[in-house]
Amino acid sequence: MRYVGRGAGVSNILKPKRGGIMIGAVILAAGMSQRMGRQKLFLPFKRHTIIEEVIDHIKASKVDCILLIYGNQDDRWEKIAIEKEIACKRNSEYQKGQSTSVKKGIEMMPDGMDGIMFILGDQPLIDSKVINKIIDTFYERKASIVVPLYKGVRGNPVLFHAKWRETLFNVKGDKGARDIILQNKDEVSYIRFNDSMYNIDVDTKEDYQNILMAVSKTCKS
Repeated sequence: MRYVGRGAGVSNILKPKRGGIMIGAVILAAGMSQRMGRQKLFLPFKRHTIIEEVIDHIKASKVDCILLIYGNQDDRWEKIAIEKEIACKRNSEYQKGQSTSVKKGIEMMPDGMDGIMFILGDQPLIDSKVINKIIDTFYERKASIVVPLYKGVRGNPVLFHAKWRETLFNVKGDKGARDIILQNKDEVSYIRFNDSMYNIDVDTKEDYQNILMAVSKTCKS
């Protein structure tokens, strides 16, 4: 994959891994981090930051095209995108809710994709194995929407067939694509995971400390 620079399209970074099958990933990283009180995605995690951990997991997966959607103006977003060789785009309307980032991701993602996956930037425990299982389910079941369940609890990332592009482009508010899933239950294929740790997101200082402790215990075991 090749970085395409601020304001550019992302078609230049495509590097298919499976012939004509194409999966694009949109990283939703434009949240305001209000409960954390600072930009949480730049917090230290392992040997780098939370957002870099998320990007590395996606790059290690079967995803073909990665697009990072960020909100606040900070040179670090561009620097990370260049270092990780992914595309990025600022959402200047991020304060209006997550749907504006979904819309920006759909707008920037090139045509020809079979499916588009939305991944939260504050879930660093979602690894490439989880992502690949979701993608494999998409192919094997010829699914319309694939949603993971972590010990029975609906979570992220969610993979949508390309036929949902227009619908996703028209979502509103801070619910992202949640209403599409709830209103089209017959279109949803679920894949179950037995570990609820995958579904932890970092919203508060307590969340951050808990996830650091969980990773520390895993490394020691």
